[in-house]
Amino acid sequence: MKGENPRSALVASLDAEGHALLSAALDERARREEPGSGAFAEAAEPFRPEPACPRRGPSPWRDGREPPGPRRWRRRPCGARLASLAGAVFEGSGAGLPTWARLIRPMRHNVPPDCAAEPCGVSHQTAFEWRHRVLATVSGHQGRIVLRDRAWTDETYVNDTDPSKGYGQARKRGPSRQKPCILVAIDVRKNPTAAVCGHGKPSSARVRSALAGHLSPGCVVVHDRGRAHSGAIADSGCVSEPYGADCRDPAYLEAMETVNSMCPWLKRYLWRFTGMSPANMRLYLDWYVYLFRVNQARDRWDPTARVLRHMMMAPARFRSSRQPTNHLSS
Repeated sequence: MKGENPRSALVASLDAEGHALLSAALDERARREEPGSGAFAEAAEPFRPEPACPRRGPSPWRDGREPPGPRRWRRRPCGARLASLAGAVFEGSGAGLPTWARLIRPMRHNVPPDCAAEPCGVSHQTAFEWRHRVLATVSGHQGRIVLRDRAWTDETYVNDTDPSKGYGQARKRGPSRQKPCILVAIDVRKNPTAAVCGHGKPSSARVRSALAGHLSPGCVVVHDRGRAHSGAIADSGCVSEPYGADCRDPAYLEAMETVNSMCPWLKRYLWRFTGMSPANMRLYLDWYVYLFRVNQARDRWDPTARVLRHMMMAPARFRSSRQPTNHLSS
């Protein structure tokens, strides 16, 4: 049986304000051990030693510190004074690093904004805004992924929520023009890509655009016998290995198992975001691919700390959806 906690009397003697301060201090210490720092300025120091001026570019010089402690920089040509988080999505955020860490943890499991807002103590609208700040940092992340040696590619289709695409009507079977097409590819090193490829069965031009820059010359690409893939594979100098799309053929099922097992997981991920705007699907696919790579290395790096470091270093900008000129859907 455990003995009495010697700190119980001390905590019980605190008033509401003292208890809130103690909780904040304990929370900061816990977050310091997880993300690696307890304050934005402290966390940004090793990753942004010379932050770039959002208006004039790099090469600022140090300009001392503010009375609260954060370091400042100044640009010589324009005299602009900036902080270590200038140009990052954290710039102008009123919440501290521990609150953002509490948001990132459930967001890595793709929970709705309501579930992420409660542990952070913020409103649904604020959690919605923060989620799009995070998505802005991974925009274009897939552009650096190159599939090598051996890769598999296929298409999968999801339902569209746009009324002009038949939302609320009887769905047609198969790859109809009512459904957005997502071109999925993954190589032998488990590097995935996922790109929106229009509606309906994709053409050669759309497949070329989706796979452009992702295929390394000499890579063996396993795919079905659709003509749309052949052009993109030939343009990249890759080797084509086609199989007839017959679900009764054991050779086809075995050859396409890697990519076919990824498509249901991708569709399950997208189904979690009820009411997602089709215009934002590319950002959600970028986030899925980014988390796929983060989770592969979770034994070496803490996933939450890695996402926070990426957000600090990514040169991303975000405009609030509260502005009537830039309204965002889910």
